[in-house]
Amino acid sequence: MLDLLQNYNLQDILIIVVMLALALKGCISFFDWCSKRTRKAVMRANKPQELEKDLKHNTYEIEELKKTLNEITKMIHLLISSDKDDIKAFITREHHYFCYQKGWIDDYSLDCIERRYNHYRD
Repeated sequence: MLDLLQNYNLQDILIIVVMLALALKGCISFFDWCSKRTRKAVMRANKPQELEKDLKHNTYEIEELKKTLNEITKMIHLLISSDKDDIKAFITREHHYFCYQKGWIDDYSLDCIERRYNHYRD
């Protein structure tokens, strides 16, 4: 160490330390750049696998949506059937009331019954 101080002056030692620090910084920057490039290359290589995974997931979700849609369609058909039965019962009840109990029907009630019958037909 003493030989180092005798052979080099303070200015030379500072220059050597700064050069070593810059070289170390350059090495760190180089390794960071290499790791980023490697990460990008790996991600590019894994992209088709990720897309295939996403495709399988989307296919599964589409199948689940189809099942749900079929269930909803069945429920809607059941509701339509129920509404038809309800309208039919309403018309029959109103018919019995106005024909057998009252013997006559007012215009508004007849109009309501006719509108319900049109809904039944549709």
